[in-house]
Amino acid sequence: MQEVDQDVRIKQVLTQARALPEDPQKEQVVLWKVFRNEDEALEYSHHILLEPDQKIVGGHGTDSVGAFFWLGIEVADLQAWGNTQAIQLTDPFDSTDPKGQGRGPGTN
Repeated sequence: MQEVDQDVRIKQVLTQARALPEDPQKEQVVLWKVFRNEDEALEYSHHILLEPDQKIVGGHGTDSVGAFFWLGIEVADLQAWGNTQAIQLTDPFDSTDPKGQGRGPGTN
């Protein structure tokens, strides 16, 4: 039941038209990942473990390639979280694995 509730909440997050973080320190988003389809974003959300003062944020938008969805982690207190130089943006595209999109060699 908890996973179903989480899926509903994540789908609500993904329906928001929200740009990728432009100023991660100001927005207090310490990690985010971009997806080309909503199902991949939803699956990824099942593997996010949050501390009590963290929450999942995200949304959707478009770029020169097309539609994208993104999920990120927002922290309540960036200073307590730690080194702001460690803020990490991630994207599933891996130039050494273009077909696998970060899911391992040989997958489609």
